[in-house]
Amino acid sequence: MTTYTLPREAFELLEEAFENKKKAEIFAKAIESAIEAIDEKAKESIVEKKGHIKIEIREELRKELASKEDILLLKKDILLVNKDISLLKTEFEERFKSLEKEMNERFKSLNFKLNIFIAIALIALTFANPTFVKLLEKIFPF
Repeated sequence: MTTYTLPREAFELLEEAFENKKKAEIFAKAIESAIEAIDEKAKESIVEKKGHIKIEIREELRKELASKEDILLLKKDILLVNKDISLLKTEFEERFKSLEKEMNERFKSLNFKLNIFIAIALIALTFANPTFVKLLEKIFPF
């Protein structure tokens, strides 16, 4: 606790006003005590306000910044999303393999039908050819 003393000029003014050194000293001590009390109150108020400001800043930071719990929740959500993506990928791959198998079977069937069509077309063109028909008549007389 610091003590406050009136400047020498102020004390001399009090001495002139009271025309008594003892009364001036009593009044000066009263003023000094009042100033010290005001100073102490100001310091207490500053410390109290400092505490309130710290609490307010902490609350504002909690609202604005991510806490450890927020980050852990986000990490958990990301893991769930990754798991969902992995399941979708697996399901997509299974469906793709199934479609690929079905398409291969359809192409095989279409290839077989196309081969039969070509064979029939060749046979039909061959029998429709008049030269071939004459050759057959010579080989197999009807």
